[in-house]
Amino acid sequence: MLPLLAFVYMKHEAWASLAKFSYRYEDKSAVANIGGYVRAFRWGRYGVAFGGDFVVWFGYDVGPIQMDPIYADYYVWFGGFREMGKGVAYLLVEHPCFHYIDRLDTLPLYWNALRVAYRERDLEISVAQYIHSDRYQFLARGTDWSTDLKMFRRVRKPLGESIHLFADMRVFVAAGRDYRKIYGSLDIRVGIEFWSESGDLTLALGYRPYDRTGIIRDVEGVPFLSLSARGF
Repeated sequence: MLPLLAFVYMKHEAWASLAKFSYRYEDKSAVANIGGYVRAFRWGRYGVAFGGDFVVWFGYDVGPIQMDPIYADYYVWFGGFREMGKGVAYLLVEHPCFHYIDRLDTLPLYWNALRVAYRERDLEISVAQYIHSDRYQFLARGTDWSTDLKMFRRVRKPLGESIHLFADMRVFVAAGRDYRKIYGSLDIRVGIEFWSESGDLTLALGYRPYDRTGIIRDVEGVPFLSLSARGF
C-alpha cells in the first residue's frame, strides 16, 4: 500500500470568474465560469490528470429579471502530463458540450477532441483535433471545427509586493472540417491583480473585438467588467 500511495500527487488548480457585459449588448448580460483540474498521480515527471469547466451565460436583464441563465458550456477532460521546467505538457481527451438551460425542446451540441497543451501560470498554448465520424454520430453534433489553436498570455507590472497592473489576451482560432472556413475570437483584458504564490485575484476591464466561433454564444464587440480568482 505504501508504494502505491507514494504515487499520489494531488497538485491542483481552481478558478472562478464573473464578467458583466455593457448594456450595449442586447442578448447576453454576463457570463460566469468555475472550473479546475487535478494532477492526481505522478511517476517521476509523468502522471495522470483530469479536470473540467462549467460556464453559464446569462440573458439580457429586463426589469426584476437579472442574471437569468440561458446557456451553459461544460468541458470535461482527462489524460496524461509531463512536467517540463516552468510548465506542464498535457495529452488529453476532451469533451465539450453546449446546452440550452430549462429548454427540453432543444438538443445539446457536443463534440470530442484530442488536445495537446502546454501550461504555465501565465501562459497556455494548446492544439486540438476534433473527432468527427459519419458512422458514429454520437462523437460530434453541431460544430464544424476540425482543428483549433488556443492561447492565453498574461503580463504584469508590479505596483508593490503583491499588487500588479496586468494585461492578458485570449485567442481562439479554428479551421472548419473542409478547411475552407476559419473561426476565431479575441479577448483582451487590463486591470489590477492581487498576487500571491498560492493564487491571485483580478479586477479587469475587457473587450472582445472579434468573436465568430460559429456557436450561438458569440459576443463580438462587447466591453465588460470582470472579477476572477485562481488558486494553486
